[in-house]
Amino acid sequence: MIGRCYLPLRLWGALGALSIFALGGCTPGPDWDAIPQQAAQIRSACETQHPESVLAAEQCANGSIRNLYASASFPDMDVIDAYLAQREATAAQQDRHAISPETARAQYAQALAQENTFLQQRAASRAQIAAATSPVFCNRIGFRSLVCN
Repeated sequence: MIGRCYLPLRLWGALGALSIFALGGCTPGPDWDAIPQQAAQIRSACETQHPESVLAAEQCANGSIRNLYASASFPDMDVIDAYLAQREATAAQQDRHAISPETARAQYAQALAQENTFLQQRAASRAQIAAATSPVFCNRIGFRSLVCN
């Protein structure tokens, strides 16, 4: 008798937990197209704020840009950190007049290309893992034919 009294409570508790889980999974994800635009705005504001030093502008921007990606739960923060570090190193060289502004622009472009390459490789790797671990369903058509998705 006692077990029967608790059964409806357990059932409602399980259904409540399931509904919270299902509704919680419907939150929209970050707008990945807007994040680079916001990063560019941050960088531009810091360049305006620190016109005397390229390094100071980079240091101003890098923390906010890193936080922008981290708050969106970006999966490859190590790539972002490496890119920001490369930009900061280039800016330090430019401030010391060890490189020209043209060389600095070329190094920024190279750092961006390297970041994009790493991010594409990571995305391809995740796609391969997802494809390899996804279940495959097949339907038999005829005696010797299978159609699989």
